[in-house]
Amino acid sequence: MSYLTEHTNLSACNDDVSSINTRALEMMLGKEIGYLTANILSKEDSDDRTITNRYPTEYINSLDPPGLPPFKLMLKVGCPLMLLRNITLEDGLCNETRLMVVRCATRLTEAMILTGKKARNFVFIPRISLSPTSGELSFTMTRRQFPLH
Repeated sequence: MSYLTEHTNLSACNDDVSSINTRALEMMLGKEIGYLTANILSKEDSDDRTITNRYPTEYINSLDPPGLPPFKLMLKVGCPLMLLRNITLEDGLCNETRLMVVRCATRLTEAMILTGKKARNFVFIPRISLSPTSGELSFTMTRRQFPLH
């Protein structure tokens, strides 16, 4: 566990992070569990046929905007994670908190906090609705997923 709290992989883009995470996950023992997101366009965009025709569901699912978890989040018990959003600051669940998966369930993930004042505390991470913070997309979407990477 000390290795997970003392080392960080710095990367310039999401593709590099995904590649590193995939290789690390493959090396870990245990069953891999995949969680798919639910992506939703805003009401205005979903009513606009020019947008829905131009951006089919498959395309939206392939997007990996900064600050959002991937469409298919792969987890294993024991794998390290980083929290992508503030959930409850008083419980130590803030953006960039390092965690380790303890248990994977359908609607939540149980994790142990690895760093900070709340290190070694066990927490539950629910699926939440997230929207990209940058304006790089020409439409507005919401992704429902565990806020983890």
